[in-house]
Amino acid sequence: SRTQLDRWWDAIERGRADTDLPPDRIPGDTLPPPRAWADRAPEADARLKAARPVIEERASSLGMPTENLLTPELLRRLAWEPPVPADADHIAAALAAGGARRWQIAQTAQLIAEAFVVSAQNPAEPAEPAS
Repeated sequence: SRTQLDRWWDAIERGRADTDLPPDRIPGDTLPPPRAWADRAPEADARLKAARPVIEERASSLGMPTENLLTPELLRRLAWEPPVPADADHIAAALAAGGARRWQIAQTAQLIAEAFVVSAQNPAEPAEPAS
């Protein structure tokens, strides 16, 4: 009926004028893929490239898979957004906040801190263009 049509049209007009709308995109906490880090965040890329091998080496010396020593996701998050300062104590706290167990933190925090220092002191060379 015409009465209902007017009522619905009024509701549509009120809704269109509303400025208290939800955002189009909800910000996520997903990291970009590591292969894109060199362009998007070269410092984070350098940190990850410095820390990954030392974690792999420690896992190997302990006779366990790397992902059991520290999840790749947690290492990526730490490399992407390190604590300030990025010393062993703050890295240990960040690892704990990320869900690492005490034994994992004891085995990795100092190694990661040292790797981050190395990455800051030795900036990565520009990548060679692919042929």
